[in-house]
Amino acid sequence: MEDPSLWLHVCISAVLVLLCGAFSGLTIALMTQDDIYLRVIELSAEPADQHNAKKVIALLKRGKHWILVALLLGNAITSEALPVVLDQFLDGGLAVLASTALVVIFSDVIPQSVCARHSLTVGAYMVPYVSIFMNMLAPIAWPIAKLLDALVGDHDPTGFTRPGLKALFSLHTVLGKPEDRLNSDEVKIIHGALGIIDKSATRIMTPIEDVYSLSADTVLDEYTIDRIRIQGYSRILVHAPNNRLDILGVFVTRKLVRYNPKLCKRVCDFDWSPIPTIHSRTNCLNVLKIFQEGTYHMVLVSQKERNLVLGIITREDILEELIGEDILDEFDCMHDRATLLARQLNPLPTPPTPTEKIIEKPSIIAISAPESEVINAWVRETSFSQQYGSVDYFNSAAQWKYIQNYLAQTRKRQQSENAGRRTYGTLS
Repeated sequence: MEDPSLWLHVCISAVLVLLCGAFSGLTIALMTQDDIYLRVIELSAEPADQHNAKKVIALLKRGKHWILVALLLGNAITSEALPVVLDQFLDGGLAVLASTALVVIFSDVIPQSVCARHSLTVGAYMVPYVSIFMNMLAPIAWPIAKLLDALVGDHDPTGFTRPGLKALFSLHTVLGKPEDRLNSDEVKIIHGALGIIDKSATRIMTPIEDVYSLSADTVLDEYTIDRIRIQGYSRILVHAPNNRLDILGVFVTRKLVRYNPKLCKRVCDFDWSPIPTIHSRTNCLNVLKIFQEGTYHMVLVSQKERNLVLGIITREDILEELIGEDILDEFDCMHDRATLLARQLNPLPTPPTPTEKIIEKPSIIAISAPESEVINAWVRETSFSQQYGSVDYFNSAAQWKYIQNYLAQTRKRQQSENAGRRTYGTLS
């Protein structure tokens, strides 16, 4: 006659195997969850996954070490009790072998493989039971968890560095479903946006030697208008006579739409737009913020120590840096191909222009926000330095009217002197 306690021991052994598997699988399901990944799932996944992520995040906030200690204690208790129960109806050696086989197959291999594949779903489903078990073992597990927090530290969310994010998005061109993958253009844009803060203004500027500009006393005759039309720029820098590096402002070429070249006006007879000047160490992100205000289309790059203009940056330069590719228009194609070659082989002759000295600019003191250095500028502007920090000074052409007056007075004086010479020559 069979012993009635045999089936009781068999049922207890089965329960212990299941419990051991549950503790082993939950250790994998909960301890391998990444905080950043869970937050991403909580904000962007399907509603069911968002609900599961919220439940797991709430449990993990109670303390990962507390959960770990509770699950390991439960696994140790059940795995150690299993051979004792099996020994009631099996011989000692056979009980150890059977216990080892059951634990390895049904408590480690199968549960861990399943929980590793469906960790979020399994972990969220078992959250209430894990919470109850944690409270049951709190007198033992909680002090041990606090000791671990003090020794090895708490589990803080670990983010990605910019190079790590670039590598992560590059991998998404081949990972996942085809419809969810990123294409190469998207990755270029992401890489450009992530790297823009690490690049200084000098990395993307156009050197001032390669910039087409006009002198303030340039006569806008037919020859000059043709040169401006060939260049194809919507805005042209205006520099002081005899000093190409002394940039005064920006001339908008659309003002010449109804202009008659026979009038032979000078550049200084038109209104200009101011242009901000930034330090060469200013990063491209701050330059982008300047352009986002919508007031300026280009900025000057200079070295504050020598007050030397190095080059310019336009909105197109920033946009090209963001998308990681060059933006070509019809004028770029013209410059890059036959027209540029023709200009190099047969440069346009420079017409003779009167050389007139420009009055010295008044020195107005401005303070550089990041380094508190005193520099010379035309106009004191604090809004840029307060908002962007690395912008050192603001060079405005708002005060250029005195240039016009000076040139006009100089021309009148020269005409008077010439008239006096002719009169004196006639009398003699």
